[in-house]
Amino acid sequence: MDKRSVKVLIVCQWPLGGIRTYLKYVYSLFPRDEFAVTILANPVTDQESFVEDMAAADIKVVWAKPVLAVKDTLSLWTLALLARGRYDLIHSQGFISAVHVAVVNLLFRIPHVLTIHGIVEGKYFKGRLGWLKHRLLYLLLRNVSVFHGVGEDILEHFKRAFPGLQKGKARWVVITNGIRPERFLAKNDDAPRQLRTRLGVNRETAIFGFFGRFMPQKGFNYIIEAVARIKKKSPQHGNLVVLAVGSGDFERECRQEVKAAGVEETFIFHPFDPQVVDFIKGCDAVLMPSNWEAYPILTSEVFCCGIPLIASDCIGLREATRHTPALVVPVGDVEALAEKMVTVMTSSAARQAHQTFRVEAAERFDVKHSAEKLLGLFREVQRRVRTVD
Repeated sequence: MDKRSVKVLIVCQWPLGGIRTYLKYVYSLFPRDEFAVTILANPVTDQESFVEDMAAADIKVVWAKPVLAVKDTLSLWTLALLARGRYDLIHSQGFISAVHVAVVNLLFRIPHVLTIHGIVEGKYFKGRLGWLKHRLLYLLLRNVSVFHGVGEDILEHFKRAFPGLQKGKARWVVITNGIRPERFLAKNDDAPRQLRTRLGVNRETAIFGFFGRFMPQKGFNYIIEAVARIKKKSPQHGNLVVLAVGSGDFERECRQEVKAAGVEETFIFHPFDPQVVDFIKGCDAVLMPSNWEAYPILTSEVFCCGIPLIASDCIGLREATRHTPALVVPVGDVEALAEKMVTVMTSSAARQAHQTFRVEAAERFDVKHSAEKLLGLFREVQRRVRTVD
């Protein structure tokens, strides 16, 4: 390795939710004497806490601020950074970010790693010109050096969406997400009492946690329907609250749906909090009735806390809960979701199984494995560049 640090430019359209956590976990383990990392991202509401998280890993953050009347300036800022910096590698977070990079990188031909965090939604290709958008996206993505899936499911999905890309020279690799397990593994037997005091509920009230962004992908509407179902058909089990911690473009709509369902008294909304571990440990169970996931980080955090997880069998989530004690329900099955919630309230078996699984989960989902593999990938990409040169 040369004495000069390998300069990595991370391009991220929206550093939120799981992507934010991914960057924090993985890059905190990169050797700082070997890699100099900069993140370029669109501005978000909680910029200060994001900058603090990244600064702890010695990562510089550049915000893609509006230029004159242009608000979407990610491509312009990418061009500016690549033009004045000697970057050795670009790491795009999501294929939309990769498109911004690909347009600019036609001028620079810097090795480009795309980490796939989400599905290719059909809405991007609707209308008469949908086929043309798909074709242009395919042509731009042909210049990506490595397609990295955070799970097997999401990488296979991406291959099906763009089958022609497999004919190119790019590498296809799977490096699953991981976490720093120490904080989650640490016992806090007083967490349930502390959380109940904070929320103002008694110890007989069951607390179900929802942690994430308010968006259709996450299936929050199924939780609303499941709670309404329990209240109506199993009122004897109606002593529960749902703690919804997060943010997102659809929070207002979620609140309106809660009100329309007549279960306002059951839901407690709380803004995003980076110290989510104490919330998780205070819950009786965590709910993830998602419509799709890539490979969620939250599942690993919940398993290491030893808290029961009720999850759907959607793409990505089914992979993350395989060979675990998670209580799995079919996607969109509100009745099954309600039944599992009642199971948690009436039996200690799920909690005991998850408590037993904690130590195994801490080793299996430790981000050190993911970071080591990503480091190896980056080093290999750099070796190939030097060989060509």
